This record gives sequence, structure tokens and C-alpha cells, in this order.
Amino acid sequence: MLSIEIVLNGNKKMVKQGKTVEDMIQSLSLDPQRVMVMLNSELLIRTKYNCTLKKADELEILPFFAAGG
Repeated sequence: MLSIEIVLNGNKKMVKQGKTVEDMIQSLSLDPQRVMVMLNSELLIRTKYNCTLKKADELEILPFFAAGG
């Protein structure tokens, strides 16, 4: 299978063609319900995490942290 280059959290990364946003969240060992995702500078809602990544996509995955103390 072919690989494509994306930008993940500011770093260039080669991934297999056909990978989804959800695949990338799992590769970072994060809970899909506890992250904020930006794809090409747009906020991505959870129901869209199954979208397939394309060459040169810029993906930011930021975990939520509970506040309190």
C-alpha cells in the first residue's frame, strides 16, 4: 500500500494511504472522546473522525485535560 505525507501536530509524518483521523488518534494512544481535532485549520467534530486523510493534510490532535483540584 502507498504512503502519503501529512503534518501531525506540526511534524511531517508518513502514513499509509487510507488512514483515517481516528486511526491517527489511536496511534497516539488517545481516547477519541477526550481530544480536540483540527484538520486543515478547521475544527473536526467527532462524527467526522472516520474521514480518510489526504496528502499534505495538516492534522492537530490535542488531548483534553480535566481541570480541578
